Amino acid sequence: MELVSQFTEDAVAQEDRDCDRPACRRRIAKNDPCHYVANIIPGQPGRFVCGPCYVGYRQKVSSSVRPSVQRVPPVQVTQSMQRPQAFDMSRVLPDPQIIRQSVNDAQRKSTINPPPVVPFSSGIGISRTHTQGPDILVPSSWQHSQSLGQHRVISGGIGAGGYSAYHAQYSSERERWAKLSYAPPPAETITLEVSAVHEGNSQRKAGRGINIGNICEGKKDIDARIDAPGLIALALDTVVPKLFVFGNGFPWRTAEFTVRDAAWVDLSTHQPNVPYFFSQCLVPSRRGQKAPTFKSKQFTLAVIVPATQWNEYENWIEKIEEHQLRQSMAAQDLPPTASTTHDFEYADDGNATDGNAIEDSEDGNGIEDAIEDSEDATGIEDSEQGDDLESTRAPSLSAKRTHVRSVSDSHSSTMSPPRKKTAPLVYKGSDGLRLPSRDYLRVALKYGGSTNPDASSKVFDRHHEDVQYYPIPTRSLTEILKTPQYRTFELDISDSHIGQLTIDVPLHSMIGIGAFKTAHPGWLTLSPIVPSGLGSRSQHPVVVKRPFFRAPSTQATAATATLKIVRYSSADELKHVLKESKVMYWAKSLLDYTYDYIDHHIGISPTPPPFEIPRVRFVDAGVALGYGQRNASSKPGDKSKAGAVSAVFLLEEPILFDDNEEFTKFIHNMDCVPSLDEDEYGYDLAVFLAFTQHLQYVQTEGLAFISDYQGSLTLLTDPQILTHPSVSEGGDVFGDGNIEGMVDEFERKHACNHYCRWPGFELRSFVSLKKDN
Repeated sequence: MELVSQFTEDAVAQEDRDCDRPACRRRIAKNDPCHYVANIIPGQPGRFVCGPCYVGYRQKVSSSVRPSVQRVPPVQVTQSMQRPQAFDMSRVLPDPQIIRQSVNDAQRKSTINPPPVVPFSSGIGISRTHTQGPDILVPSSWQHSQSLGQHRVISGGIGAGGYSAYHAQYSSERERWAKLSYAPPPAETITLEVSAVHEGNSQRKAGRGINIGNICEGKKDIDARIDAPGLIALALDTVVPKLFVFGNGFPWRTAEFTVRDAAWVDLSTHQPNVPYFFSQCLVPSRRGQKAPTFKSKQFTLAVIVPATQWNEYENWIEKIEEHQLRQSMAAQDLPPTASTTHDFEYADDGNATDGNAIEDSEDGNGIEDAIEDSEDATGIEDSEQGDDLESTRAPSLSAKRTHVRSVSDSHSSTMSPPRKKTAPLVYKGSDGLRLPSRDYLRVALKYGGSTNPDASSKVFDRHHEDVQYYPIPTRSLTEILKTPQYRTFELDISDSHIGQLTIDVPLHSMIGIGAFKTAHPGWLTLSPIVPSGLGSRSQHPVVVKRPFFRAPSTQATAATATLKIVRYSSADELKHVLKESKVMYWAKSLLDYTYDYIDHHIGISPTPPPFEIPRVRFVDAGVALGYGQRNASSKPGDKSKAGAVSAVFLLEEPILFDDNEEFTKFIHNMDCVPSLDEDEYGYDLAVFLAFTQHLQYVQTEGLAFISDYQGSLTLLTDPQILTHPSVSEGGDVFGDGNIEGMVDEFERKHACNHYCRWPGFELRSFVSLKKDN
């Protein structure tokens, strides 16, 4: 999650403009230094900033710099320069070393924004008697004009630039015509299944989406080397026409649609010109050949309709159906319904001689319900004497099918129909055993009796472990310092709990992967259930973290390299997990002490502070030891795995995010200032966390403070304790992330903020060499 910014070299403003950094907005005059700062997210625009802001960005530890071409000062043409033998070409052409670096960066996959091609003049000091090259023709211009002559760009000439506007189209046009003209028929093909899905909860799609009607189309003989943009175009061309037919006039906004694969990966985030499914079709050869064998497979693509747009469609359908219902009732000379409901209620009048009959009639435009009410004066009089009867209501034809009941009715249907457009529920008869219409019952039976292919895969993808769970407690700092046995976190059998851990193992279910830990979703059940923390309820959701190390790569090229992770032995795995647990143990204590100090000084201050105090905490966490079980295939004398520790897990409380939130690193462990800009998400909390480092540094007399703050605005995870070099005395204290030099240089690098400077906290201000630009 480290912030990466890339820069070009020195540049000047072509016109007067403002600095794009929100905290600056300084006026940049024409020909003043103006630098471009790229964004880590591909496709997101960068910023043009002034010189001081550029220096500030470069001083950030989380920023990286890539080279660009060197600019050369303009050269004045003189008579002596008109002679070819007297002209120095090194003053006009870019440095070859810089060109090589730029090309390498552009071809490296890790490069976010490759450097642009920089043209140079070919008319200064170069002999004008050289042979002119061929004219440049741009095929894409043929569709815009009938004449080819006007699109000719002469490569030579006095003062002609090296490149024109048509050169920018060369790469795309070359790729286009190469595919059309020289690509042989594909010998390696795949099969695609393309469907339309809208966002929402679904038991069949793991909560990812719901199928729209029966829109599903198969495609055969698709080139296996097709890239992500080609798959997106193919999926949209296949599904969008059917979706417009299904919508029956609804104005879909196709620009908002996304295309995802079976693992719910957005194809638009992948690079073009890279085969998307081809690597998944390569299987090892049975004859021991080095080259893998291609095997055709079937893949699934889904065109995703956003939830907001689908809600608009449902509301649109609901309004049309209500309008049709009013028209039907008006045609039968019936009064309008008292209110619009989404449940199915019926008036049950024991004194009425006739029940309410609901009949349906269909035409080409939709379904209209005709309701015939029995006119029984006796029933009306009886209702006035004591029976509270509901008015007769027509069932709503809302596409949302939400069953919200205002009055309990023993005759109401308790079935939840499937989420798809079906025939409206029409009840027939007046007796107490009322069933839906035949069409609705048929759909319900089909859905209930069908086999869900995803159910079996989910069962076998989950791994179950018998574990012994050791929660990481939260103790006060004074208690830790006074009690020697509390100064570190150890696995005490008296504080452990027996339980079972279920882990969602597949790669597509992985929450994330870091530099040395993987994170998978899981569920913890302890016996007996503990009163608080992880395991306080059955099947308690947890994040299962486990350390790993990367296996040495044997691939020849980076394009074919894959990430291979290797697990430690049980003994080494326990050491790494315990090291992480001790960091979390001390981080919780230091943060609690920080809040105690803040609350105490605010309480005794005569005036309250002019700011609010953010409240955050570290996630609940603990260590789980998994015990291997003896299987049926074990040899009779083999007892190495029976009842022994087979795996060590670090369990943490999940961090949930809203739509406008995201996982954020607030302060890097190699810096003492916020890693965010003032306009970025979480900047205010990052400023407060920098203040907590100041307070912890002062109260521990310069020995330790918490760093590497990351998580959400309420929960933090994966902290790091930084200590002074005198603490470790050359030993391993709090792991490899303990950058001891940052504690030694804290007073010089920390920038005090309004929390630090409030007199009520009684903190000494530090004079930082870093300037806030």
